[in-house]
Amino acid sequence: MANVVRGVDAHDGSAIWQVTLGRPIQGNFPLPNNATIDFHAINDHWGCLSTGVIDPETARFYQVCWESPDNSGDPRTARYFMHVLSVADGSAVVPKVLIDGLDFNAGMRKARSSAVLISPQGVKTLLQCTGSVNETAAGSSGYCFAFDLASNKVTAMMATTKGNGAGIWMAGAGLACDTDQDCYAMTGNGDFDGVSQWGESFIKLRYTPANAGNVATLQVVDHWTPWTDAARSGANLTTAAAKAKPLDKLAGESLESEEVRPVGGGMNMPLTNAPAKVGHDERGQAVFSVFPPLSPQARTDQDLGSGGVVYISALNIVCGGGKDGLIYCMNAAKMGGTKLTDFVNAHANCAKLIGGTPVWGTVTPGTIQEGFDPCPQDPRKLNFLPFGDSAHIHSTPVVMFDPVLNAWTLFVWGENQRLRKWQLSATAAPRLVGQGADFASSDVRGNSPGGMPGGFCAGSSNKKDPLSYLLVCTVPRGDANGSRVQGHIVIYDPVHPGTDGFLPKLWDSDTWGWSGTQPGTKYNLFNKFMPPVIDGGEIILPNYSGGVLLIAQ
Repeated sequence: MANVVRGVDAHDGSAIWQVTLGRPIQGNFPLPNNATIDFHAINDHWGCLSTGVIDPETARFYQVCWESPDNSGDPRTARYFMHVLSVADGSAVVPKVLIDGLDFNAGMRKARSSAVLISPQGVKTLLQCTGSVNETAAGSSGYCFAFDLASNKVTAMMATTKGNGAGIWMAGAGLACDTDQDCYAMTGNGDFDGVSQWGESFIKLRYTPANAGNVATLQVVDHWTPWTDAARSGANLTTAAAKAKPLDKLAGESLESEEVRPVGGGMNMPLTNAPAKVGHDERGQAVFSVFPPLSPQARTDQDLGSGGVVYISALNIVCGGGKDGLIYCMNAAKMGGTKLTDFVNAHANCAKLIGGTPVWGTVTPGTIQEGFDPCPQDPRKLNFLPFGDSAHIHSTPVVMFDPVLNAWTLFVWGENQRLRKWQLSATAAPRLVGQGADFASSDVRGNSPGGMPGGFCAGSSNKKDPLSYLLVCTVPRGDANGSRVQGHIVIYDPVHPGTDGFLPKLWDSDTWGWSGTQPGTKYNLFNKFMPPVIDGGEIILPNYSGGVLLIAQ
């Protein structure tokens, strides 16, 4: 975050090299209307906001960082640069390259989504996407750009909307790419028309390198969209211009959570007389859901792209979900091409999905018969809090082949909820087949809207040996949205659920004394948006003070 990049020995965590890549941005730099780029004032500096990539053939590390060329720390004059470093010693292989094109540098951007390395037509290319600091103000479009590894130049750039918003956040995840080198993403709040505006959408991106005198291109070639921000605010379903949007909303500010957050330890007014409905989950257990009377601005803050997207090549499907806690899966070869007129019939639009419907990915509030339709004609019916807590997806699902089920499975851990396991198919909607017993943000559940952002997981196995499968997750105890909080690491057996349907927990860092014993230490602070890395029997997890935690068998 402070533009410091470190090379660390993955065997013992010892430092090898360290470089600083330009002056970082001051997190509390005063902006108009008493604003700063950091809504909750958690991070002092902003710099390398996303994860870069390593080209294993050249041992070069490619990292985009936000820098202050005039050394003022002012985000309004800051610029993004691509750094190409040697993995061996951190030295610059080439001079840093300014990220520029279209109107990219006309506003403050957030390059939060990670980089991905592809090779269309054999041309090594880095793709990366961004959002904007002022998420929905004029000029706030998201952007994607291509960086050619041979020439070290930005060769193509596109805006995700000709309107406002449609940033690509995906909890810090990068694009998911298929064997044809096409890549998939989800966008957040923003304008949508299905032609040049891609807010709240799954999009398929195609990069075509320059050849035969033609310039390189980056474009949206397919998409699918569940609803629009216009509909979430109560506007006419086909009138994009009628959208009530939160003007100048800062990225990272969750309007719907802030409106229902308790004030002074008491219940906030929007929940005092909120209507409620009781449904039943897959186990037949009652789920009490509260429907807060949110403002139109808060209702339009439902970021489809708050979580990451995954591509499963064996099934040729794309899956992902966002703040509604829903999982959408679609055919990667024919996503649906949603148009504004498709929203006249929501179920017909959802019929384009695998199995014809989304599923309640993080918590099942009830059945359609009980009034909990995952694809309602009026999407405002999706604005509810199960048990009074949010159930957003802020992580990238984990995809693993289950040798016991002989099927591909997906794991997702929503905020304030349990880890959930879904069986995937190319023809049927995802089917719930297991869950964990632990809850995310356990210290604040029941204190509406609970905590953020849920669990972040990684999977590992020794080929298809069912006894070798592990799912490792980091989970917050409190609300990591507004402050630094304690967390813990849990390890599950992901393929042998018990007779009660719960996944066996093999280990918890609590039993090791790593978490919950020394508040504020660098080891037990939950590192938001950071899934663990598993390699050679070791779990590798960067901590909140710039170091790396290693856990071995």
